[in-house]
Amino acid sequence: MLNEEKNPGYYTSGTYYGTAGDILALAVGGEYQNEGAGSFANRSRYGNLTTDLLFEKVLPNDNGVVTVNAELKRYWAQNAVAFSDPDCFCTFGGTSWTGYALYLFPQEIGIGRFQPYGRYTGLNSQFGGAREEYELGTNYVISGHNARISTYWRTGTIGSSGATFNNQNLNYAPGSRGQHVDSFTVALQLQY
Repeated sequence: MLNEEKNPGYYTSGTYYGTAGDILALAVGGEYQNEGAGSFANRSRYGNLTTDLLFEKVLPNDNGVVTVNAELKRYWAQNAVAFSDPDCFCTFGGTSWTGYALYLFPQEIGIGRFQPYGRYTGLNSQFGGAREEYELGTNYVISGHNARISTYWRTGTIGSSGATFNNQNLNYAPGSRGQHVDSFTVALQLQY
């Protein structure tokens, strides 16, 4: 039997570390605003459609927790002419998707548990082309989302800058092409 996701509304926990039992949740949302993007001179519509699937399974016999999450988002935004306008409220237009899998080990080592994971993210900008990124990492979970240490390696073209206009990097402007970037990060998350 699967449990419902107990967060009110659409909340992006991504994992419950097994504390909510077995979960299968699907979320769908969207919005639209006429003339909600672009600039005063080149107004355009803005809309989005977002889907999210979360599956978390507490393995029997205290064998850990498996979490799988997938998201697909579609954005409709300004036309390419607006990018040449210095007053442009330029937003991303295109499709993005991400998927990841995590495994939380059941054994506590020191004050926490290890959670290795892998993630893939891709996007296809309607003006700037396709980009993608791979991430491999491990979380050291001390107290759920309240305290954890993460270390991860990322490789891909999403995090790089693209075209420049008015001294601003416009990652998804017409003609922008992401450069391949590798990074290694160690991060501490504390929230109380």
